[in-house]
Amino acid sequence: MKIDKINCINKFNTQTYNKTLKQENIKTPYSDYKVGYYMPIFCGNIPLAKLYEEYNWYINCDRVPAVNSFLKINGSKEVMTKFLEEILKTKDRGYEFVESIVSQPRNISELKSKIAEKILPNSDLLQIYSPTSLYNQAYTNFLKTKYDNARSMYELLKIRPDWSGIALIEKYKRLHGNEDLTIGCVPKQITTDHLYRIIEYLKDKMEVGYKPYKEIESIVIDNRTYEFKYFTEGKSSKNVFGLFIPALGKKYVIKMDNPEARSLEAPFALGTLAKIDGYLTSNSSRNSAPLCYYDHKNNFSVYKYIEHAAVSENTNNLNVIRQKLPDFNALGLHYNDTVGFKNFFCLNERSLDTHYRMFDYDRAINNNEWISVDNDHVTYSSQLQPMLNWYNSSLPNGMGMFN
Repeated sequence: MKIDKINCINKFNTQTYNKTLKQENIKTPYSDYKVGYYMPIFCGNIPLAKLYEEYNWYINCDRVPAVNSFLKINGSKEVMTKFLEEILKTKDRGYEFVESIVSQPRNISELKSKIAEKILPNSDLLQIYSPTSLYNQAYTNFLKTKYDNARSMYELLKIRPDWSGIALIEKYKRLHGNEDLTIGCVPKQITTDHLYRIIEYLKDKMEVGYKPYKEIESIVIDNRTYEFKYFTEGKSSKNVFGLFIPALGKKYVIKMDNPEARSLEAPFALGTLAKIDGYLTSNSSRNSAPLCYYDHKNNFSVYKYIEHAAVSENTNNLNVIRQKLPDFNALGLHYNDTVGFKNFFCLNERSLDTHYRMFDYDRAINNNEWISVDNDHVTYSSQLQPMLNWYNSSLPNGMGMFN
């Protein structure tokens, strides 16, 4: 039976891929390399057009991501190296290839190993920090294009958590015309008006340094009762409050600090924490309390409340902690905190009311994993996501301050 490959590609481009490309303001990748079109360029003894024909088929008709489509093709290391060079040096094709990698953050290490097996060992394609590397150039184009076209902070944080503060503020300014950065959305169960009235109420309850336990009276706003609990752990200027809405059965945590202490890069800062937790939340991590909202100007955050189910293992052992937070490692994050034994709780069906949204939640329950509620001491690295000057800055490892 003869298959009409052109129709398959046209259908895909029209219904699926061109919509994304239009949003990203990128030329359709297949305008230069159509199936069956002969190009007098060869990879070994195989015409480049034949390689693209198979590559296009996997992407367009089988809906296989570009990097996985490349890995499905069988060819000598010389052929596959030259083919990958052709992909990466073509702007739109390179963008597509990198995007297919970045959209699989938990598989990046495995993907890099598989690509390396396909190409020549002396190739510099995967030397991600070399400015002459075609992958580095394709990634640079990808990240800058994503940054320019992103419509929200979460869209950026879903890619990586280590955006520089100046890049995030500048992007927010482009989107909203001011520098009053926010990340996420105010929970609809609270509403924006109620939340800011609650923040004003809690300001007088904040402490610096040693925090004695205190009772906080409930308040009523527009006939809705809000109840509070004061969490006294920690000796920094940060304050943590439980926020409960009995009428709705909803529970949240508010973290507050003085506005003068705001930062998107300093150790322990709520803004730095919001970048990390925004990355984890946007990737549906099962090992971290979901971030709902962060207000940079007023320096506070709102999180989903995690039911307190105490862990029994030794939280002074960093190896134990990392084993219990495997999704951190899968997402390129490295947990470095052995100080706060109340930073972790057992993950179970009662942990929070949106647990079903978390990646691999059922497997995590079977493996007795934990959920972290304080990710101050986390660093990030990715084998196929190089840091770019101005756009990215290293996450601070606050634990290093005590070594």
